[in-house]
Amino acid sequence: MRTKDHPLRQWAVDEIHLRRFVPVPSRCEIYQAVLLVDTDGREEESALLTERRPKFDEWRQARRNASGNAEPGIFFLWERHTEATTLTLIFQNECPQEDRAPYIAWMEQWAGQVVRATRIFVVPDRDAIGDLLTRHDVDMGDLVCSDISGGLRIWSDFGLRPDGYGRLIVDAADVSDGERGRIIQRVQELGNYRNMALLGLSEVQKYGPQVDALEQNLSEHAARVSQAEDGEQDDAFLQELIEISSRLEVIRSLTSFRLSATAAYAEIAADRLAALDVRSVANHQSLDEFTERRLVPAARTCSVFTDRLARIAERISRVMHTLDVRVDTRIKEQNLTLTKRMERSIQLQFRLQSLVEGLSVIAAAYYLVGLIAFIVKGAAAWPAGSQTEIVIAAVTLPVIALIYAFVHRTRGTVLKQSDLESD
Repeated sequence: MRTKDHPLRQWAVDEIHLRRFVPVPSRCEIYQAVLLVDTDGREEESALLTERRPKFDEWRQARRNASGNAEPGIFFLWERHTEATTLTLIFQNECPQEDRAPYIAWMEQWAGQVVRATRIFVVPDRDAIGDLLTRHDVDMGDLVCSDISGGLRIWSDFGLRPDGYGRLIVDAADVSDGERGRIIQRVQELGNYRNMALLGLSEVQKYGPQVDALEQNLSEHAARVSQAEDGEQDDAFLQELIEISSRLEVIRSLTSFRLSATAAYAEIAADRLAALDVRSVANHQSLDEFTERRLVPAARTCSVFTDRLARIAERISRVMHTLDVRVDTRIKEQNLTLTKRMERSIQLQFRLQSLVEGLSVIAAAYYLVGLIAFIVKGAAAWPAGSQTEIVIAAVTLPVIALIYAFVHRTRGTVLKQSDLESD
């Protein structure tokens, strides 16, 4: 079928097959390591995969996974995850130690920081288990032993050895190599995701005291805000609250990714544990008991820490709202006082204007009587009286008319300019 493919169709197919594990023979030793690799380390990782890898008879590489095999009985798997890389080397028991050495050295120089590294011994005979436990110095007090899917039985104390690896011993059981590989893959994914999830607990322990101090500062700040009788300190309170909020946001930004990742990894680990169908072995600590004893409290602690940060942010928001209301109330009171002052000023201006208008009436009456007097005196002097009084009487009315015309024109010009400015 060759219709137009979705751009992500091949990517989806690759994702489905990404975590495919190779068949595991009944007699073999497996080296697996999980490393956190940053952006700079990805370039070195690419060089290790392409330019500095040892000899492989067959090699397949894609963007996020690679696999290869070499004689005699050497298999390699590489997987790139969002923030980590998983490396797996499988050696059949017939493979000599000198042939293994270059591949182990290649894996151990990988870029990144090791989160988990394990040597897994797959044996077909349970009678050899006791000797292996003794040879690898397994702590019997911490020994975990359980039956899992397909009848496989596992033994491990999940501790570190001087060579930097943990130890896991697996009874091969009567299953196919492919099924054995898938079961061991689930066991390893359980341990890998468990360790990745526990990284979040370290962040909680690191930033927990800072959050304790932050929460104490917020409580004291809220108490001072509630006890303040006037608003003179509100600006200082608001500045302190901004500083507390800034410190909280720094902690949230530094921990949000790791705590979110912890929740996801813990959920995946729980899924893998459920898929393994763990069954207890008498007188031994079971795998589910060992996993849940530490992983569940750690995951819940991280979840509580995340919720705690959110609650502190809500408290900051409530205190800030209280300050906002107080500041807003104070501003309204100031505006009310200012309005009252303006109202008193307007009333005073109105009274002064009334007084001025009264005085203006008197002045206008005085000047009007004077103008009438000029006209009357001029009329009385006509025609043989004082020429000065006649001239004054003659020009009085024209001057009044000119002044009225001038004022009327000026008023019209001012009103027209005001209309243009308002538009």
